[in-house]
Amino acid sequence: MSGRALYPLFADLRGRRCAVVGGGAVATEKARKLAGHGALLRVVAPEVTGELAAILAGEDAEHRARAYRAGDLEGCLLAVTATDRAEVNRAVAGEADARGILVDVVDDPAAGTFIVPSLVRRGELAVAISTGGASPVVAAHLRRRVEAAIGPEWEAVVGALGELRAELKERYPAPAERRAAVERLLSDEALARMAGAGGEGARALAREVLDLGVPA
Repeated sequence: MSGRALYPLFADLRGRRCAVVGGGAVATEKARKLAGHGALLRVVAPEVTGELAAILAGEDAEHRARAYRAGDLEGCLLAVTATDRAEVNRAVAGEADARGILVDVVDDPAAGTFIVPSLVRRGELAVAISTGGASPVVAAHLRRRVEAAIGPEWEAVVGALGELRAELKERYPAPAERRAAVERLLSDEALARMAGAGGEGARALAREVLDLGVPA
């Protein structure tokens, strides 16, 4: 499985219909991740958690409040099946395979075609953590450690570099010089200053460290 696992949460899911079969805690976690990436949810489950009900209250979300039926994946880009019934999960995987749809089978990763990794997000920065389905507990543990190690300053750094990319290339045409300038912004001292600066302050600090001068 690990050799062919896909991570579609790095794809553009905005406005794409994605199905989640199941309404419990695991299904809720998967739905939260998909919705957070702009997917249009279709949840198939007789009952859902309170959090999932709140997610489904969003615009264009769809709740089929019943047991899964063949055809529920029609029009979907991908599907996640997270019920407590193995036969249902197998049926969802079978329909997904027949339709050429990516599917994550939560209780049997080897039966699916992708897995949803644990993600640590800091703005546009995303760090994925996966054990290939071997141990969600290990993945969750490592996610907490990464969250503690990657502070909000990294969101500011990545955001600033994205905004200043064109100016940076103009100021430093040679890749080696450009790399050295970015490395200055990644120094411990610069990161510590970025951690205390927000918004305009972070962008101004990035310009200073990168020697880009005052904007015109």
